[in-house]
Order: sequence, then structure tokens, then C-alpha cells
Amino acid sequence: MMPEKLSSKSRKMLSGSALRVGNLVVAAICSLLLMPFIVHHLGDRLYGFWSLAAGFIGYYSILDFGLSGAVAQYISIAIGQRDLAECRTVFNTALRIQSLLGCVALLVTVLIAAATPWFCRSPVEAATFWKVIVILGVNAALSFPARAYGGLLDAELRFDIRSWLSLLGVALRTGLIIWALLAGGGLLALAWMMLLASLPVMALQIWFARRAAPWAQLEGSAIEMKRAKSLFSYSVYTFVSTVADTLRFQVDGLVISAFIGLAAVTHYRVASVFAKYYIDIIIASIGTIQPILSRLHGAKDRDNLEKVFLFATKISLCISALICFGLIGWGKPFIIRWMGAKYGDGYLPLVVLSLAVFLDVCQTPSSILLNATFKHRFYAYLNLAEGAINLLFSLILVRPLGILGVALGTLIAAFLIRVAVQPWQTCKAVGLSYGRYMRFFGGNLLRCGCLMGMAIAIVGWALRPDYIYLAASAFCVTGIYAVGSWLVVLNRAEREHLLAAIMNRTLKQTELEAAGAAVQ
Repeated sequence: MMPEKLSSKSRKMLSGSALRVGNLVVAAICSLLLMPFIVHHLGDRLYGFWSLAAGFIGYYSILDFGLSGAVAQYISIAIGQRDLAECRTVFNTALRIQSLLGCVALLVTVLIAAATPWFCRSPVEAATFWKVIVILGVNAALSFPARAYGGLLDAELRFDIRSWLSLLGVALRTGLIIWALLAGGGLLALAWMMLLASLPVMALQIWFARRAAPWAQLEGSAIEMKRAKSLFSYSVYTFVSTVADTLRFQVDGLVISAFIGLAAVTHYRVASVFAKYYIDIIIASIGTIQPILSRLHGAKDRDNLEKVFLFATKISLCISALICFGLIGWGKPFIIRWMGAKYGDGYLPLVVLSLAVFLDVCQTPSSILLNATFKHRFYAYLNLAEGAINLLFSLILVRPLGILGVALGTLIAAFLIRVAVQPWQTCKAVGLSYGRYMRFFGGNLLRCGCLMGMAIAIVGWALRPDYIYLAASAFCVTGIYAVGSWLVVLNRAEREHLLAAIMNRTLKQTELEAAGAAVQ
């Protein structure tokens, strides 16, 4: 059984993961409902451009150079060592660097906007597109200083605050976009709504972070080069991983646009949007363990570090199998009902991408472990290799197979790296027994797969393009799978540990409500 001293952290992890997943579910529902609404207002071509523009601005995350993760990592290590002075120094150094990077992002935005006439077909399109790029670019640039505060909240395990703020952003963004399109707005209006929805969220994140960590006082000194060098020595490999992630998941739209056309980007987006939320849900569920692993690494608590890692691997497998099989089983009827039969060609790419993402996210805990223990250099190289393989096979297969070929490039790369290489290298890097890990991984994967297959077989009759049938059958499968996983996948100690965390959280909430009632 896991030690009592981890119970408080476990409760924060559990509540943080639950809130992050709940927030992502809400975001996914809003996005899925908005997509046909926006496509029907803009058309396939303009929506294809909007997807490319948003994805291109998403490349700005590369300019972060991995510093956001480095901030959370080093502050978590310092907290594990009970060194608040080091925490403050790391935070101030990161904030100044991130502010400079925001200025760089603004400069890049100006250069991209100036180049829009070169890739637009008409002066009218160019006049609109450069304004869209500027607004989205300013939004991205302003987010850089706020990232230091986000890393601070993660290190303090305040995933609940991050989740509520993200939910606020989803609500603002959704409401403003609907209002703008109904009022007759176009691409430019969408860009303005994105900016207006982001500003209050960034301001509130800074305010809450300063309350959660009173020790994070702003200091007037210049950037401390020693700390900056330490941050960059860690973040450089996170930066390589970010570049690789761009090749793995964000270049597909550019390949399709270049070889097939903008309209095909929209059809591929029907599949890729599910893959994106699949990845996000696993990261939201499991990503909360990195500060815990970092603290355990800082405290040199090897036994508990391994226990938390293996438990997270089991949870990752459970959630990944549910989502992967669910997307394959419910994907086709849902696409037909959601977007229309015209977009049914997105189903096969969805199946392929679901399998590719499954191979990837099953290894999420091992990736987090490598980051937390400063063994992330080789993971960055693996990521880069997968991105290069993905791009190569996508370019080879896009002409003969269209959007399906691009998806197959992602699957081939994921299989070669995530199945053949990463498990062995992870065990070697952190000193785990490869045989023990693979038996643990394979046994739990088999249990999860059998449970999900049985659950889908029970409700297979309801897989039809009707929201009521799809929702009811998905609810039933989730219930059957959850009960089966609780009894078959989790062992007794893990069940007791989770129950203790849940019950403590519930009792604590009840006490707060009772105290509030007494005050009234």
C-alpha cells in the first residue's frame, strides 16, 4: 500500500486530474458542436485556412523553448528540497526570459503578416489574412509571460485553478464565437473573439498564481545567468520534443494543403480533432504526476517514485483503451450524424490516428518519468525521430492514398518508436527491469483490451447515427468498462488508496460546506 505521507499529494493529483479531464470533456463537446457551425458559416476553404492559421500560430509554442516545463520541474525539485529561495530565483529568471520570448513572438508575427501576399490568391484575401495573423499572434505573444505563472501553479499542484480558468476560457471563447458568427462576422471576427476570450483568463492566472505561492515575489534584479543556464540545459530537450511534436501532429495539415487542397484539410480535421482531444485527455489525466515524481526525485525517494510511475502506467492504459476502442466503434456513426455523410471519408483516418495515438499515450507515464528524473534527452531524440519518420511516410503516401496516407504516416512512425524502442530505452535510462515492466504493461493491456471488447459487443446494436443511441450506448460501455477495470485491472491496495483519496476529498468538501452554513 502506498505510504500515508503521499495521501495529501494523491488527493491533489486525483482532484486535479478529474477537473482537468472534466474541463477537456467540456472543451471537446463545445469544439465538436462549434465545428459544423463554423464550417457551414465559412465553407470548407475558409475553415481550412482558419485551421492552418491557428495551427501555424500554434507553432509559436516552439519559441517557449521548453521553459514552461523547466519552471515546474525546477520549482518542484526545490520544493522537494524545501528551498524556497531557489524557488523564487527560478521563477523570476523564467518570468524575465518568457517576457523576452513574447517580444520575439511579436516580431515573428509582424514578419509573417508582411509575407501574407505571397501565399494568398487575391489582395482581398491577403487584406483579411494578415489581420487574422496579427491578432492571433498578439494573443500568443501575450501568453508567454503568463506561462511562468502557469508553471508555478503546476509546481504547487494547483491543477484545480488551472482547470477552472481553462473552463472559463472555453465558455468565453464559445459564447463570443457564436455571437460573432450569428452577427455576420467572418475570419477576422473569429480572431478577435479568440483574443478577447484569452485576456481575462491570463490575468486571472497571474493573480491566482501569486496567491497560491506567496513566496514568488518579483525581484528587480537582472536575469541570473546561472539559473538561466540551468533552465535552458533542461528545456533544450523539451524544445526538441516540442519541435518533434509539431512534426508528428501539426504538419499533416500543411502536407494535405500542399498536395491535395484546403478543402481536404477540413475533411482531415474531422479525424484529427478527435486525436487531439485523445492526447489532451491522457495528458490531463496523467500529467499531474510529474510534479510528484519531481519532488520524489528531489527527495531521493526511489521506491515511491517507482510505485507512482507503475500506478500511473496502469491508469494510462485503462483510459487509453477506453478512448481508442470508443473512437473506432463510435467514430463512423458519430461523424455521419455530426458533420454529415459527405465527411464520412474522415472515418478511416480516424481509425488509423486512434491506433497511432494509442501507441503514443500508453507511454505517457514513461515520458513523464524521464522528464522528472532529468533523463529526457534521449526521449527528445526519440520524439524527433518519430516526427521525421511521420513526415517522410506522409509525403510518400499522400499522393496514392490521400488523407488516409497522411494518417498512416503517423501510425507507422508511432509503431516504430513507441513499440520497438521507447520501453527498452526508458527501462535502461531509469534502472527498471525491462522484463518486469513489459510483463506488467502487457498483462494490463490485455485485461483492458478484453474488457473493452466485451463491453462494445454488449451494446454493438446501438451503434447508429443517432445522438441518443450513441450517448446511451457510450454511457453503458463506460459503466461496464469502469466496473470491470476497478475489479480486474486495479489490485486491492490501489483500490483502497483511490477510495481513501476520494473519501477524504468528499469529507473535506462536506466540512467546508458545513462551516459555510454555520457562518451564515
